[in-house]
Amino acid sequence: MKKYILLVFVVIIALAGYFLLARGQHKLAANAAVSVTDSTGAKVHIPAEPKRIVFLNASNLEIFTSIGGKAVGRPTSTSYPDDIKESIKDIPEVGMIHAPNLEKIMSLKPDLVVGTNVPFHVMLRKPLEMAGVPLYLNMINSYEDVLKSIDDFGRFADREKEAAAKRAQIEKEYAALTQDVQKGKGPKVLIIFGSPDSFNMSTKKSFGGDLAERLGAVNIADKAENVKDSSYIPLSMEFVAKENPDIVMLITMGGSKEILEKLRANMRDNAIWHDVNAVKNNRVYQLPPSLFTVNPGTHTIEAMKIMKEYMYGEAK
Repeated sequence: MKKYILLVFVVIIALAGYFLLARGQHKLAANAAVSVTDSTGAKVHIPAEPKRIVFLNASNLEIFTSIGGKAVGRPTSTSYPDDIKESIKDIPEVGMIHAPNLEKIMSLKPDLVVGTNVPFHVMLRKPLEMAGVPLYLNMINSYEDVLKSIDDFGRFADREKEAAAKRAQIEKEYAALTQDVQKGKGPKVLIIFGSPDSFNMSTKKSFGGDLAERLGAVNIADKAENVKDSSYIPLSMEFVAKENPDIVMLITMGGSKEILEKLRANMRDNAIWHDVNAVKNNRVYQLPPSLFTVNPGTHTIEAMKIMKEYMYGEAK
């Protein structure tokens, strides 16, 4: 009997040791760093399974949340889509996209910070690295960038199955929406991005320009001199008059009514606009700020449907 009890005791000790070892190995694997390249071309060493991710911009957080990811910090923003507002309302804020609060970020003890390629985020790389926190900058300038972000965040959140389903859904809707589109055979369009300081033309390197091209539009901004890899170039009335777009689509910073009225007043008062087909035929449209001022992420198809309706009068 004593031998039996001793044997059972030995087995229990052995099993306990095995599970402790397995747990330790799993923990090491979870904490192991993997090397990835972000949108700036920087090599970033991030945890294989990050548990405490802070986001600095709304677009990246929207995609992450849409596949079931749970962040510990988020930017202060009024641009969140309705379908995620409830799920993120209790997540601590770390400041506006252009003014992230480093002290607040660090107080959340992140093991990964995700931002976008803007100066206010780039400048955080050094202090975060000194604190042992990796910074991953993810730009979303195209439909393909949305799909890639879904894949990447699926791995970050250990939600690859959900990410694959979300990607498949978007790809299916995209195929249906673009099946009757002929590249470069659509109307000539001008996409104007208005900010308090300036008006610019969106090229195919911008998100709106990328969507327009995928819908068959001929974007006049891509014909301008010295475009190169620019997402936006200054609005030139002489160039607009020469190219004579069929449609003008307006995007205003934050959906500002003041910026929109300033542009409409310019169209009324500047005689050059009067001979532009888009103005003569009353085909000047404001694109919804919630889908175009801020990247729409997983709502990209919704944005494309609106743009297609303006271009062709339908959105199948």
